Amino acid sequence: MFRHILLLLFVISTEQNIVFNILDDGAIGDGITDNTQAIRRTLTRASTYKLPSTVLVPQGVFLTGSLQIPSNVTFYLARNSILRALVNGNLYPCVPSMTTDTGPCDYPFVLIDHGENISIVGEGQIEGGANNPPGHLVKSYRSDSNIFVPIDWNLEHCSPGSCRPKLIIVRYSSMIQFVNLTIANSPLWTHTIIESEHVLFDNVTIIGDRRWPNNDGIDLINSRNVIIRNSNISTGDDCIAIMSHGPSDMYNITVENMNLQSTSAGIKIAAFESNSTGNMYDMNFRNIRITDSNRGLCLAPRWGSGIISNILFEEMFIETRFFGLAWWGTGEPIYITSLSASAEHKWTGQVRNVTLRNVIAKGEQGFIIRGNTSLLENIRMENISLIIARYGNNSAHPSLDYRPAEQPELIVAKVDGLFAMDMNIFNVNNFSIDFQQPKQDYYGQCLNLTNITNFIRENIQCRNSTSFFY
Repeated sequence: MFRHILLLLFVISTEQNIVFNILDDGAIGDGITDNTQAIRRTLTRASTYKLPSTVLVPQGVFLTGSLQIPSNVTFYLARNSILRALVNGNLYPCVPSMTTDTGPCDYPFVLIDHGENISIVGEGQIEGGANNPPGHLVKSYRSDSNIFVPIDWNLEHCSPGSCRPKLIIVRYSSMIQFVNLTIANSPLWTHTIIESEHVLFDNVTIIGDRRWPNNDGIDLINSRNVIIRNSNISTGDDCIAIMSHGPSDMYNITVENMNLQSTSAGIKIAAFESNSTGNMYDMNFRNIRITDSNRGLCLAPRWGSGIISNILFEEMFIETRFFGLAWWGTGEPIYITSLSASAEHKWTGQVRNVTLRNVIAKGEQGFIIRGNTSLLENIRMENISLIIARYGNNSAHPSLDYRPAEQPELIVAKVDGLFAMDMNIFNVNNFSIDFQQPKQDYYGQCLNLTNITNFIRENIQCRNSTSFFY
C-alpha cells in the first residue's frame, strides 16, 4: 500500500498538488465507525486549497453517508480501500431529480454538483451494500422471476419502490473522470450523469447483483461528449442507459471495448419524459461483448418528441436469453421500437439513421424492429449473423414484449428471425439466420415483415425455419 501512496505523492507533487488524507480528520477504516463528518471535513479542507488537490482514502473499510466532491479535487481510493454506504436516511440529502419515474428526489451517496475538473480514481472500491453481505437491504425474494424486492429506506419525499440512494450522481458538471475503479452493489442506479459534459469512464468495473432491480450501471441523462471504454459492467438492470428526460441535446457519445452482462439490456437508448424534446445523435458503439443478458441492444423511446439519429453499432458479439416476465424482454439480441408508453405518455419523435454492422448474435428470441412509418426510418443492417436457439433447459417465452407501451404490451407470438413492422427505408445486406436444431415448436418465419416502405435487401440466408427463402 505504501508503495502506491508514495507513487501517488510523487505524481501529485510534480503538479504542485497536495494530498489531504481522511485519517488526518479522524476517519477510521474499521468497518464500524461512522466517518461521514470526518470525510466531509477533509473534502472541505481540499475545496479551500487554491490549486488542484487530492483527497486520499487509504486502506481500510470506511463507512459513511453522503459525500459531495468539490471542484478541482481528485478523490483517490488506494488499493484495498472500501468506501461503504451507511444505512441511515438522515445522512442522504434530497437532490431534485430530472426523472419522474424514480420520484422527485435523488439521494446520492457520492455527489458531484455544478463541479469541474473532478476525478474519482484509484484501485479501491465504492460499495453500496445491496445484498452484500447476503440479505443486506433485501425485503423479500420472488422465485418466479429470480428477483429481489429491496427494502425501502427512510427517506423523505421519495416514491415507493425507489426509496433508495443512487450511488454516484453527477449534475451540471464538466471535465469529470472515473478511472481504475470498482463500484459495486448499488441500491438504485450506480452512476447517474445529468446535464453534464466531457465525462470519461476508463477501466471501470461495475458489479451489481443480477437479481437486483434498477441497479443500472451507467445512466447518461441529457449529457454530451462522453467516453465509456475498456470497462466491465454486470448488473440486474441496464448496463448502459442513454436517456432523454428533458430538452437538452445529447451527442458525441462513444462506448467501446466493453464487456456487458444484464438481466435487462446491455445498451439502452430511450426518451421518457413529457419534455424529452432534445435530440440524441452521433453515438458510436464498437467492439462490445454482451453475454448472458436478457436484451442486447435496445433502442426504445416511449415519451417525448425529439429526434434520435446517427447511431452506429459495430463489431458486436451478443448472447441473450429469457430471464422471466418481471424483466422487460424475452431474449432479443436486437430490439428497436419507436412507440408510445401510453395514451397519456406519447412518443411523437423520430428514430432514423441507425446502422448495425458486423454483429454476431445468438438468442432465444430474434430481432424485433417496430415503429410507425413516420417514427422509424432508415435502419441499415450489414454483415449480421443470428443464431436462434433454446438456452439449455431454459423455458423460453415466445412473445413480442413492447413494455412499457400502449396496449397490448405483451403479445404471444412465434419467434421469427427478423420481425419488422411499420417503418420507412430498411436496408439489409449480408444477413444469415440459423434456427438451431432441435427444432422448437415456437420457431417462426425467417423474415416476418409488415408495412415496410422501401425494403432493400441483398444476400439474406436462412436455415431450419418454417420458411426458407427470402
